[in-house]
Amino acid sequence: MSGISRTILPADAAFLSPWGKLTPLAALSFFFVFGMGSLGQPQAIHKYYMLRDPQQLKWYPLLKTVGQIVVLLLFFGVGVGVKALVTSGRMPPLARPDEATPSFLLRFTPSLLAALVFSGVAAATMSAVNSFINIGAAVVTHDIPVALGRPLGNELRWGRISTLVIAVAAALIAQFSGSLVAFLGIFGWGLFASTLVPALAVGLNWQGATRAGAIASIATGLAVTLTLETLAFLKVFTFPAGVSGTAVALVASLLVFFAVSWLTRARAPAELDADVRLVMEV
Repeated sequence: MSGISRTILPADAAFLSPWGKLTPLAALSFFFVFGMGSLGQPQAIHKYYMLRDPQQLKWYPLLKTVGQIVVLLLFFGVGVGVKALVTSGRMPPLARPDEATPSFLLRFTPSLLAALVFSGVAAATMSAVNSFINIGAAVVTHDIPVALGRPLGNELRWGRISTLVIAVAAALIAQFSGSLVAFLGIFGWGLFASTLVPALAVGLNWQGATRAGAIASIATGLAVTLTLETLAFLKVFTFPAGVSGTAVALVASLLVFFAVSWLTRARAPAELDADVRLVMEV
């Protein structure tokens, strides 16, 4: 790290500053979105609902922390390492920042290690894509029609069609958006956070939450996130100091959830199912 720092510092001192090239407010807004947003990610949350024994969760913090340390060390190490290599002339400048990890692995690591990392990335990508597409297809073919009182016939056929449509749409957005993979991930993470965190993280732990509050917060998070991120993508409007629009949307969604639940609090006890009440009391 000392050699890397000495190489980068004369050429780009801001790169090594505490907040990187972000402002403090921008960095904290990303921290808020990712910290709170982890409570509303359906690709992870639905796995908790499949646990038959809640005691299995006792191993989760240890396993999650170890895995997170390895992944973050890889991201950080490759990021600063490639920056130093390019600065010193030992590696040609990248055409796209997304090429940093594969370029580094192919040029500076043993083939076996590169293959291991690539296979791990491919497995993780396939797992995440599988979860997202299955959840999306289920929402489109089951959850929304049932919520509207118009369930679909032959859900299996419509589920297959929805899966194909969602997969093609996601591929087209990723290919032609022109954004870095990381920023597409931030958008998706933030969208789930602003729509689901109040209802799931707060609503399932607070007996004062109401159905109206959950619906209002979901609608608010969806509308605000899509509006702000679209304006930012089109370079029409961005918040000062680089504050993330998804962070603002999450705050707005939480405030709406609490406000509407408080206004409709008289109906809260009647809307709480017995099994949900039991879980809250435990």
